[in-house]
Amino acid sequence: MKKRILKSEHDYKEAINRLESIGDNPKFADDKDLIDEFELLDKLISDYENSKFHIEEGNPIEIIKLKMNYMDLKQKDLIGVISSSKGIVSEVMNKKRGLSKAMIRNLSKLLSINQDILNTEYEIQKDDSTISEKGVSSNLFKFLRPRGIDPTDIQRRVAKRGTIVQLCA
Repeated sequence: MKKRILKSEHDYKEAINRLESIGDNPKFADDKDLIDEFELLDKLISDYENSKFHIEEGNPIEIIKLKMNYMDLKQKDLIGVISSSKGIVSEVMNKKRGLSKAMIRNLSKLLSINQDILNTEYEIQKDDSTISEKGVSSNLFKFLRPRGIDPTDIQRRVAKRGTIVQLCA
């Protein structure tokens, strides 16, 4: 194969086939020309892949889940690694809580993942549930109505602030 920039899928596949055949050659380790050709093909293939196949950075939690699946680990196996609390482990794995430096160090050791990969920003999921979704509002409003308090005002306040700051003065 001629050494040239890979411009098509055909060139790319040809380069991969040649790279594999060089790597399978029993004389590969001792032949400087084969080593040079291998390195050049590797560079050409990498350049082609980088220009054609955009790979986004992975989400650390998804990477952790993939590695756990590969290692046949369950979320409960992370108790003591992420935290001694089952609830905190669940929050982290459901992206409701971020990874701390200590968590990253411990996960890196357990899962053999580079800390830099785990130390990547990702979006934390906000808890959008309201009091009514948690099943509290009906009991709360049963308490308020007989006392002449309009529950719609409280519902607006909850929607605006996300919580009830003060119910009774």
